[in-house]
Amino acid sequence: MPKKKGQRVTPSIELLGIGSSKHRQLKANLQKALSDLSMDVPIQEITDIDELMRYEVAGIPALALNGQVLFQQVVPSVEDLSIVLKVLLMSGSSSQKEEVIRQAAMAGLNQKSNLMKNILVPTDFSKNAESALLYAAEIANKFGSKITLLNTFKVYSSAGMFLSVESYMEKDAAKQMLATIHRVEPRLKGGATIESKIVRGDAVPAITDLAEKGGFNLIIMGTQGASGLKEIFTGSITNGVMKQTHTPVLAIPNGYQYQPVNTIVFAVDEAGISHPGVTAVLVKLARAFEAKVHVFHQGLSSKDDGIDPTVDIFLDGIPHSFHYELDEQNINESINGFVGDYQANLLCMVRRQRGFLEEVFHVSATTREVFNSPAPLLILHDEG
Repeated sequence: MPKKKGQRVTPSIELLGIGSSKHRQLKANLQKALSDLSMDVPIQEITDIDELMRYEVAGIPALALNGQVLFQQVVPSVEDLSIVLKVLLMSGSSSQKEEVIRQAAMAGLNQKSNLMKNILVPTDFSKNAESALLYAAEIANKFGSKITLLNTFKVYSSAGMFLSVESYMEKDAAKQMLATIHRVEPRLKGGATIESKIVRGDAVPAITDLAEKGGFNLIIMGTQGASGLKEIFTGSITNGVMKQTHTPVLAIPNGYQYQPVNTIVFAVDEAGISHPGVTAVLVKLARAFEAKVHVFHQGLSSKDDGIDPTVDIFLDGIPHSFHYELDEQNINESINGFVGDYQANLLCMVRRQRGFLEEVFHVSATTREVFNSPAPLLILHDEG
């Protein structure tokens, strides 16, 4: 049964279930993860209905550590189990461990998020938006994802002209949307699909609202789109989405042609990663493409703490190396130079929340990279 809060106990893993196929798979994955980590931790199988009810889980199979439920109704992979167990049983502060448990309980590492089933692709039907969509198709093919192609429009006109203009813009968007889907659909494979949505309203709130409410795992969009009559500068839209969403954003540079992801640069600051959900999309992409990750950090002074150990923990299971430079020159120039030196075809950075005054007077490295990255930029979010 669950342990009382604050009670000192020997680590114990409880496997909750009734012997179903998912239960057996979870047990096998758990045993493999413990073996890979050389951990000798007892697994207690809970099958009695009365005992199961005491854990107050919504469904089985479920996994608990010392009475605290980590996963339920999902079967995490061996790699994800290894990451969680490594943090909870081998290292990390108490606050980090609490955050890992909280994220797991919220299904931050459940099957849907791990498989990137839902990808949102905003479009203004420009050439760069088309490049972003073709890139999304390649990602979707790896995971069998559903792409939702989203177009937003806003009418700027007098009251007398409003209805006729809105109707025309919506019909025009529908026509272009249908043509776009017909071009892209033949490229999809492995169970990948595409659907469309047309929404009236400002682009940034429409995109971020749909991303959050629709349970999307990734937003893929261009950094510069149509201008002129459409009055759209997608670069500012991409930056606005990046700042307002909690969903990872993959920004595709203007004119970029898709390349398979074989080398990834993960540019980090000296802060740590608060939980495995932060790097989940990066890890899944690296696994799917069998890519190597080069972790890059530039110290600006001798007092710099270097690369935090949690970066290593949450990249566990994928090939990665560490590169540290001490240089006071422009950070973005250093990052772009490193990307060029290693011929990386994906750059990844973490965006952190800033206070109001700091946001007013400081332009973050992730913001600048949106506009001048030589490779597609994956923006992760860490609010821990």
